[in-house]
Amino acid sequence: MQGIVRKYPERAAELGELHAVGMTARYDAEPGGGGPGRATETVALRQLPPTEQREYDAVRGVLEETAGRWDGALRMEMVRMVYWERSHRLFAAARALDVSQRVALRWNRDLIYGVAKKYGLL
Repeated sequence: MQGIVRKYPERAAELGELHAVGMTARYDAEPGGGGPGRATETVALRQLPPTEQREYDAVRGVLEETAGRWDGALRMEMVRMVYWERSHRLFAAARALDVSQRVALRWNRDLIYGVAKKYGLL
């Protein structure tokens, strides 16, 4: 589950790139056609592979719930420091955020178990 959380920014970037509509102008004389000019259909057909999409959805759901909590900003900061930037280990992040190690462990447990539940493992 930790690996899935670590890969979330990468998956989000991939999904964002997949759903970004190309803004390149067409300069040919052909009217309509089914080529590069049908950007909306092209975007709608592209998706992440099923496993990666499932991972993305699980983490996204937990992060949305986490951000909505009263202490969500601190929890999200911990996730950013420990999992995405990897600038801190868990207890160092707890010190930086001025929370106890016990609180950081609980937040981490909530994150990991939440992802496992949304992923379908619990």
